[in-house]
Amino acid sequence: MIHSSKKETNSFHFQHYLSMARQQPKLPIKSFEYSELIENFLYLGSSQTSKNLDGLHSLNITHIVNLAGKCHYPSEFTYGTFHIEDGLSKTKCEKNLPLILQFIDQARQGKSSNRVLIHCRGGISRTPFIAIAYLIHSMNMTLIDAFNRVKNCRPQIHIHEEHCKILLDLDKSNSCTLEFLMDK
Repeated sequence: MIHSSKKETNSFHFQHYLSMARQQPKLPIKSFEYSELIENFLYLGSSQTSKNLDGLHSLNITHIVNLAGKCHYPSEFTYGTFHIEDGLSKTKCEKNLPLILQFIDQARQGKSSNRVLIHCRGGISRTPFIAIAYLIHSMNMTLIDAFNRVKNCRPQIHIHEEHCKILLDLDKSNSCTLEFLMDK
């Protein structure tokens, strides 16, 4: 008797669950968060951003700087794959940096309709590191100005210390300190 009562209760809960599930709005499966750093050209995101084909198409992305993970749509976009580990191998990072900056520059110098997404896994350390390096290198910004611009458009950044040291080396104006970069 108790067993059949449990069965009826379970059946009721299951029917209630199905009813509630039908009433819930559909949620998007893939996240599409991004930051636009340079209008109609340079976008920052995470690996989740790089997986959302509809979102990438909505931004008219043509090139993707992939700092971590898979190239999900090689027939859709031009990829520059430069896997950089977070904070490790300063030498490898310094070796790849000119290649990454060249990839972005070539996209910018190509068609005016080219759009670039830079992404790493979380979009909070390697992505802003490359974005800041690009602003210093190609837009002749000081480190403090480039950092503040990236921080304003993507407040969640937290660049690894080794990458901050590389940015300090790039900054010819000595506009800020390691402490400033690490405290923000």
